[in-house]
Amino acid sequence: MENVSWVSISTHWLAALIHQFPVMQQIADLAIKSIVLLAAFVVIEIIVRKKLTDTSRHLLWLSGLLCLGLLPFIPAVFVLWALILPTGGGNISPSVLFELSVYSSQLKEVGSTNWGMLFVVLYLLPVMLLLGRLFFALRSMARLREHSIPVTDVGLISELAQLRQQLGISRTVGLRVSNRIESPVSFGLFNPQILLPEQAREWNESIVTDVLLHELCHIKRLDWLTTLFAYVLVCVFWINPLVWLAFKRLREESENSCDTAVLHAGRSDTDYAESLLGVATSCIRARRHSSKRTNRDSNPLMQTMLDQSTLKTRISRVLEENKMNANDMKKETKKTAALLFIISVGVLGALGSTRVLLAQQQSDPETRPAPATRPMNDVEILPVNTIEPRYPTKAAEAGIEGWVHVIFTVSADGSVPENSIGIVDAEPADIFNNSALAAARQFRFSPRIRNGQPVDVPNVQYVFRYQLSSQESESAVQQ
Repeated sequence: MENVSWVSISTHWLAALIHQFPVMQQIADLAIKSIVLLAAFVVIEIIVRKKLTDTSRHLLWLSGLLCLGLLPFIPAVFVLWALILPTGGGNISPSVLFELSVYSSQLKEVGSTNWGMLFVVLYLLPVMLLLGRLFFALRSMARLREHSIPVTDVGLISELAQLRQQLGISRTVGLRVSNRIESPVSFGLFNPQILLPEQAREWNESIVTDVLLHELCHIKRLDWLTTLFAYVLVCVFWINPLVWLAFKRLREESENSCDTAVLHAGRSDTDYAESLLGVATSCIRARRHSSKRTNRDSNPLMQTMLDQSTLKTRISRVLEENKMNANDMKKETKKTAALLFIISVGVLGALGSTRVLLAQQQSDPETRPAPATRPMNDVEILPVNTIEPRYPTKAAEAGIEGWVHVIFTVSADGSVPENSIGIVDAEPADIFNNSALAAARQFRFSPRIRNGQPVDVPNVQYVFRYQLSSQESESAVQQ
């Protein structure tokens, strides 16, 4: 019984917080939806992982993160779509999964402390720290480029140009050497750079060719841009553990995809595996003899060629997996992209048309005296004249349903002063507000009597519900 009571109290307290601080409702709604969205992509990968190529798996996680980036804007897209195409918009009123009741006494308790603002600050603090890390990562890459030395070897520059032409890369790609890195790295969008470690001077021609091909594949695929986009999503949705998994899997599959692209460019799988092992060996040797190296893990945007935690797996994949030819891979990627587009639209549509939490204020039943205990000269307000609000023409044509929650004061004479009327909440926002306010101005009540005298009644709650099924609005009074 104690556990049940504690759960009930916690639920009501949470509902009061959400009602008092709407931004908490938005954060909670997005957090829950983001978990559901990425969980769907996790399930998809588990089911079809063995049937997908490296490029398709990368595309899978990129699609999931793109959906996550679009998620906050989907409800607004639904409303805009219905307003632009009123004849085909349909009913866009979101369904609510969990509707919570809030009582006046709970609102007073929450109002006495700034719990909602505290929770918002606690959520935003990691966001700011992660964005700060992103800022320093960008500055670190700029400094890394400034302190690197451009490659002047004519043969190496000529080979880079030839490989760029082979891969169809039109952007100019810089090639530099730095003593602050352990592994080849590429970054940048409009002026991409490939940085080689100092020990690259000792590599043979085969290793250099494989390294340049690998990094050029990253540049061609815009992997640095997708990594930047994914990390911004990590900053915003840090509370969702699946977004960290998606970021990690995106980077892993980008490396696997570039390994496959190198082989499709005509390189031998055994030669490329030897190149990976040779680069790893030289990087480990350099790390032991230098303290100036940049830690890759400190910079989330560094798309390095080698990761010791996955190197063994990558070499095994290069040597053991059956390779699909380039044309078949392109067809497979197109099929995967089309299927992921359909899945993404379906998932976003389902989540965008659903509202996870909704907290509505209710009158506090335990504070309302029973009729038998009231003094004979005390009388509560009663509606005398309630007006059905006008259903907005554009909303009706667009098939939009919703509700408006208003608050006002009933004066001692039973009228509703215009300056006392306010909007507590509405769904969709700004569609039915004017209609509800116009109707509330015309309300009339029998006055509340206390000790034989009429008195004002503040904070009267009234909910207008607009439903097309009956072509009229429904309303509910709350004191």
